[in-house]
Formats: sequence, structure tokens, C-alpha cells
Amino acid sequence: MDTGLLRAIYREITLRQPFVRTPEPDLVMVDETCVSAYADSAGQGQALSGTYLYHCAQMCALIKPGDVVLDIGCGPASLLLQLARLNPRAEFIGADLSTSMLEVGRESIRQQGIDNVELREEDMTRLAGIADRSVDVVISSMALHHLADLSQLEATFRNIARVLRNDRAIYLNDFGRLKSVESVDYFVSRASDGADQATLLDYRNSLLAAFSREEFQTLAASYLGPCAKVYSTAVSPLMMVVRTPKRRCVAAMKDEFRRRYRSLPRSRQADVDQLRLFLGMGGMASAF
Repeated sequence: MDTGLLRAIYREITLRQPFVRTPEPDLVMVDETCVSAYADSAGQGQALSGTYLYHCAQMCALIKPGDVVLDIGCGPASLLLQLARLNPRAEFIGADLSTSMLEVGRESIRQQGIDNVELREEDMTRLAGIADRSVDVVISSMALHHLADLSQLEATFRNIARVLRNDRAIYLNDFGRLKSVESVDYFVSRASDGADQATLLDYRNSLLAAFSREEFQTLAASYLGPCAKVYSTAVSPLMMVVRTPKRRCVAAMKDEFRRRYRSLPRSRQADVDQLRLFLGMGGMASAF
């Protein structure tokens, strides 16, 4: 474990209050350079590849054949397309407000020949185009911090509850608010291997805009029911997960996830390892 991480842990333990949340300067990403950089960061070996692998495995444990899966804040659909390839008998809807992101996602769908994904321009705080109780699984990855304030986060949770069928399955992962800006800068520096400056700046802004664990817990309890548990990385809530229990055994997929893990560069394997360790210490077992 590196000394920078130890210092970050010490700050997070000893400081009593987190810094004041700063909403992102651009709540909807439309700049083509930023959109392209973000899409590239999910590529094999890039900044988000290890994080996406970990969460992809967790999400697969919720998805059954025949399910309708809604990804809110899907961005360029990088994670969504991984899920769609691994679950060809489920149907996927990706929702995002950024037309630029959706254009990149639709081009990826065409290039990869994927036929079980539909992308829609949707506001996650309203989900106006999604009918009541029409969705089996709602997922989201690192999108909720883009919301302007807590009232928008509450509206999002309320609409997630509205569109889900009774056998609700939920996996929402996002950044959690740290206590120290110095800790934010440490975690940004860890992502610098292979990431360009636009991606690193977006990552920093994202951490500064994160909601707190307590805010997630209050809204999950109010709208998603007792089965939706809130997990966070131990010691410091760098990563938050709202998750319902597994609905499916993914033992048959474990070899594929392990193969993908072995193909990652060491720095991205370390991202997976730390999520396994610190979310595991927070009570959430790894899926592979």
C-alpha cells in the first residue's frame, strides 16, 4: 500500500466534516473533446477500465434473461455495451441528457453490431419517457454526482422507484464525498496513468461534486425500500454503491471476468483490487 494512500486514510479518519460540495461546472457534458476523452477512458487498460470491470461483474448478478434494464446517465454507453454483450437475452435502455454522449454510444452500437440496446435522451430526474413499472433492473455508474443539488438527487430516486416493477433490482454506484480536498487530489493522481488532462480534470470535478453517504442512505430508505443497502469503501467513502440482493448466480461468467482482469495493466488491476478490498471491508463481497 503506497504512502499517499496511507496519508489519505489518515486524513479521512481524523477530519470530522467533509468539505462543502461543489456542483460540476458543466452538468451535462457536450464538448466534443471532453466527450471523446471520457469515452476513451473506458477502453481496455484506460483510466476507468478496472472500475468498470468491477461494477460490470456486480451488475451481472442482478440481470436475468428477459429483463428490461435501464441505465440512467449512461454517457457514451461504454459500460452498458459490456453488459449487453454479456447478457444477450436481456434488453437494455440507456438514458442520458447529453446528445453528444448518445451519438458516440449509437456509433459504438453500430460498430459492434449490438441489437439489444436502445439509447434515449432522458432527464434522470424525470424519466418522462419511461412508463411506470416497466423496468426490471435500474443501474447507474458514476452519474449521480452530475446532478445540481440534493433535490434533484431525490427526484431521481423517486423516479427510479416509479419505473421499477415489484421485483425491484438496483445497482447504483457513484463517488462519495471525501473530507479533504488533499485526498481528492491524491485519488486523481492515482488515475493519471494513461489518462489525459481533460479526463483528470473531469475526475477531480466529479469528486468535488459527490454526495455524502448519509444523503444516499436517507434517500434509499425513503424511496427504494429495506432491500436496497448502501455500501461504501471502508474508512473513506470514495466509492458508494446502492444495491439490492443478487438475483442470479454468475459463476459461469467468473472465468471471463478473471480473464479480463488479467489483461489489464497493473495500475488498473490495482483499481479492481482496492475496490474488492475496501468495498469488501464495507460489507459488499466481490462478484469474482
